[in-house]
Amino acid sequence: MLLLATALVPFIATSLFSYQLNRVAKEESSNHLESMIVAKSISRTLNQNAQMFDGSAKELGRLALKQHENVQLGLYSKDRALQFQSSSEEGGFATHLTPEAMFSNLYSWQSSDSAYIYKEPIFLQDQIAGYFELHFDKSGIRKETKEVYMLTILFFLITVGITLFIVQHWFKRNMLVPFAWMKAEMDEVAYGKQNRTTPVKRGRTEVGQLMDNFANMAAHLRAIDAQKQSDDEDRKKLIAAISHDLRTPLTSIRAYAEGMNAHPDKREEYSKVILAKTEYMQRLIEDLLIFSQVHSTSFSLSLKKVDAEELVELLFDGYDLEKEQLRLSTSMEIEPAEVDADAGRLVQVMDNLVTNAICYSPEGGAISLYATNKQSCLPPFVERTNEQRLYIFVKDEGQGIPSGVQRQLFDPFFQVEQARSQTNDKGVGLGLSICRELIHQHGGTIDVYSSPPHGSTFFFSIPCIKTEGGNE
Repeated sequence: MLLLATALVPFIATSLFSYQLNRVAKEESSNHLESMIVAKSISRTLNQNAQMFDGSAKELGRLALKQHENVQLGLYSKDRALQFQSSSEEGGFATHLTPEAMFSNLYSWQSSDSAYIYKEPIFLQDQIAGYFELHFDKSGIRKETKEVYMLTILFFLITVGITLFIVQHWFKRNMLVPFAWMKAEMDEVAYGKQNRTTPVKRGRTEVGQLMDNFANMAAHLRAIDAQKQSDDEDRKKLIAAISHDLRTPLTSIRAYAEGMNAHPDKREEYSKVILAKTEYMQRLIEDLLIFSQVHSTSFSLSLKKVDAEELVELLFDGYDLEKEQLRLSTSMEIEPAEVDADAGRLVQVMDNLVTNAICYSPEGGAISLYATNKQSCLPPFVERTNEQRLYIFVKDEGQGIPSGVQRQLFDPFFQVEQARSQTNDKGVGLGLSICRELIHQHGGTIDVYSSPPHGSTFFFSIPCIKTEGGNE
């Protein structure tokens, strides 16, 4: 209601001002019409008695103004010199007019701040005997217009004063008090005490909504704090898991190194075990470095525009599975397109997925690599989008993954825990988490589809570049 009243103040003031101006305009229009009638009457009188102009201009002027006392008249000779003026005020009429000043405004009405001005020649037997100029006073209209201005301004100031008084009272009750409460709440939040009760009624006003938003913000801060504590706990778990995964192979390496001295005949066998444990530790450390790198705030990709088909050929190249006794097949169905990609990072993602497929594939099994950017060629389990994307699929013939743990596969801590129960050739458990972060950095998605015991399909997608024509 207060806002409505405040909005109506200028509207009412403008309406009043417009009404008064319309009234003044109508009065001015009426005066103008009356002035035109008087001008015609004076013109008729002057032209009918034009023979008096040369001998007695004063008498002619008085005759013309006999019934029009509120008009000022000036008579000019043929050479535009002033012969008579009804006004005694100096400056009312020019003593001499230039041809331009006289002829440019003949038969036309001119308006100044104080008067209407009209000029016309006087004819005697089709010859110009002289000229006359009329001044119609409009100071009354100007005075009335000024009064309208003053009354409108006075009304506006009084109304604004009353409105400000009401606003001050409303502002104190509905703004200052709640904001004081919110300041106290902010101080409490700053010092970590976020469970303070609400002593001020919020209501449905904008301030009430602001207080609701503040309460939501406080809840969000609590959630952030809880997430921070969770991250700290996860960090501790990660350190503990890393310590476990490093300590176990180190213990084995030490034991086999001591066994090499005690059993010289088994040195070759023990050295192979030490080498395997060392490779496992190396993979763990490399994955940890990459994991830390991709999760840091300073990490960024080196994106370049590349052809989609050339990128797929690069990703599929270099895999020889004969020594693992596995079969590899590759295929692609790609329409001409380009993508913004960090090819090196995508090769890293592909290596992780193929390595996992190798680890969990049975002897003699097959691994399939497939790429497409055609919606019609996507498998049924892939969700369709309106955006053209490049999809890469890695399919194995392993035992598959139970549906209950599929969503946890990309969680680093889940993988670290799973790595403890795997053999050394199964990886260290951070690969999928690294893959997810790298694909997300590309603006893409990564997922898995598995239906035990029929193997698993890991797949990821990245968006294609839009062309200038608007198509992707």
